[in-house]
Amino acid sequence: MIVGAGTAGLAAAWGARRGGCEVTVVSAGVGASGLSGGAIDDVPWEELARAARVLGEAPLDAVPTLAPDVAAFAGELGLWDVPSASRPWIATMAGCIRPARGRDRGLLDLGELRDAKVLLPRVDRAGWDADALARVLTASEFARGRRVGFCAVDSPVLRFDEEHRIGDADLAARYDDEARLGWLAARFRDAVAKGGAVAAVLLGPWLGVTAPRAAALSAMVGLPCGEVMVGAGSPAGLRFEAARDRMLQAMGVRRAWDRVTAVSRAEKLSVALAGDDAAIVADAVVLAIGGIAAGGVIYEPPETAGAQRSTVGKVPFQLSMSADVTLSAGAPDALGIVSSLHGPELDRSAWPVGGRSAVLETVGVRCVGPRANDRILAAGDVVAGRRRTVLEAVESGLAAGSLASMLTK
Repeated sequence: MIVGAGTAGLAAAWGARRGGCEVTVVSAGVGASGLSGGAIDDVPWEELARAARVLGEAPLDAVPTLAPDVAAFAGELGLWDVPSASRPWIATMAGCIRPARGRDRGLLDLGELRDAKVLLPRVDRAGWDADALARVLTASEFARGRRVGFCAVDSPVLRFDEEHRIGDADLAARYDDEARLGWLAARFRDAVAKGGAVAAVLLGPWLGVTAPRAAALSAMVGLPCGEVMVGAGSPAGLRFEAARDRMLQAMGVRRAWDRVTAVSRAEKLSVALAGDDAAIVADAVVLAIGGIAAGGVIYEPPETAGAQRSTVGKVPFQLSMSADVTLSAGAPDALGIVSSLHGPELDRSAWPVGGRSAVLETVGVRCVGPRANDRILAAGDVVAGRRRTVLEAVESGLAAGSLASMLTK
């Protein structure tokens, strides 16, 4: 059984099915993968940027080879572009152009551009200011080094009055329609013809919900078109969920839409669900429930202990379900009990400082490989001390799924 249907849970299900065992995925609600912006990182990109400043450009130019099973998983998912020769460079809504190991195919890859002009359509929508974004992107180190300019232009993107106000996902869903995409392509061809030597078109997060539509739009326009990366709530997360559902269905994985409340090890390994009185017996369980951001790990200092708070010290972090596992912050030792009513000093430990990792980004289940306990495994952001990146979640999910399949035999 896989608990969680994000990137790590999907990879665990894929790995377990490849091992020949029956798989049930239990999930309820949106996790971190459903809120992602579409960047596919192997290591946090800020670490690459710091290394590049110290050592030169090599850390950004070097592209590590994907493990064969990771490449196979990404290929079957069909949503990501993870090139073997170079890193994509992605423009963000904050005005940063940053490297990634891969990208959701809806995002525009600026990595191949040199001495080029990129158009941004002016669109009357809250949160989208093409003129301001074009100025900031043009002033970025990436754009100055490669002589890439960004220019805002008048080009229709909206067809109906309500599209000024609807959410990004609702607008993106309208571009799932082939006719609507063709209408947009005709407007962009006109803008490109008037704009001179244009190399690409960058627009907001509006190119499809069921699948990325950037490639189809690019083919119609005749040059690369794609989205800027935004934070939580991007349609890229919805595209992942759609691709995940197609993949699980193709694999024949059983889905249960519920919340797991407990994983217990008595005579048999059993999983209790919030919406079902009958526990499910499993041969192995993979916890892929995310970390602090997704709610898999909960910050719960002693002051939340109710009437007992004056007499009981406690571990300040808890798993969101009952399970016979141990939490740590990435070190070999388990998390210790804090006596302070207000918990640990988060102003000193919550965020990364220098080379020290942040507690909020490292706390999770202590594991040896993917194993958290006998027949209880963990993958993704819930594992203590692992990088919180997409490809790290894929690798740990594949390892957990492979081990789970071995434990069922």
